[in-house]
Amino acid sequence: MSQDNTAPRDGSPRDSGEDGVPPAPTTPPAAGEQPPASPWAPPSGLQPDPAPEIDPDFVPNPGEQPDPAAPPTESQPPSYPAAYPGQQFQEPNPGQYPGQQPYPGQEWQPEPHGDPVKRQRLVIGGIVLGVLALIGVVIWVLLNLLGSRPEAVAPTPSATATPGPLPRDASSKDFQVGDCFADFDPNASEARAVACDTEHSAQLIGVHVYPADDSFPGTNAMRDKGREVCKASVAKLNAAADNYVLLQQNVYPSTTSWDRGDRRVDCFIVVDSGNTIKEDLLQK
Repeated sequence: MSQDNTAPRDGSPRDSGEDGVPPAPTTPPAAGEQPPASPWAPPSGLQPDPAPEIDPDFVPNPGEQPDPAAPPTESQPPSYPAAYPGQQFQEPNPGQYPGQQPYPGQEWQPEPHGDPVKRQRLVIGGIVLGVLALIGVVIWVLLNLLGSRPEAVAPTPSATATPGPLPRDASSKDFQVGDCFADFDPNASEARAVACDTEHSAQLIGVHVYPADDSFPGTNAMRDKGREVCKASVAKLNAAADNYVLLQQNVYPSTTSWDRGDRRVDCFIVVDSGNTIKEDLLQK
């Protein structure tokens, strides 16, 4: 900026006021008085630069400013609106919105400590463990009950003939080891029991009884069981058996008689025909 130092011409505004009126003569100050301060004026009639306008959206460094949409971090406490001049700002109570007042008669309670999601998981886990423990107890009780159930004991026919008056008609389910039968028919459900020192055609020498709760094992399995019983029972015959030509006869239940409760597999020694046996053939 340059400044004009040349002397003003006559009638120049430099010699007059702003309205062209000549300035009043100045009176020298009295002794001991300070001259009055005159307002500062820019040289050569220049006006001062007006104050620069400030952009309200101006940000000194946008990269260093926090994101208003991001949640506050642990190192950065949440920002609250500034208080008015002369007003002291108070942080809102937990669970209370800024500026919200409690209802009449209500006191703000602090939020309980701990993570509610974690507490909910612990509760669910405890319930699951309790249910599993209950199921384990029930299974243990059932196993004990089943394990302590007494096993079905099949009755073993005695080796002595059924006592009672002879001859008599006996049901096949009541046959006893040692019984002698006249005119024996293995397919009949009854037979004529007689004294073994009288004429007869068959004698029962061995019996196997399946448990009542067993399922039908099959015809072949029961035939094999009958042969096994006969093989063990033949060894119990006495010396009189050598006087006869004897055959082994197995009798076992069919599917129909099994369903009616028949569980016996019987082994008889028989003669080919007629009531030719006249003595007891089992050892005493």
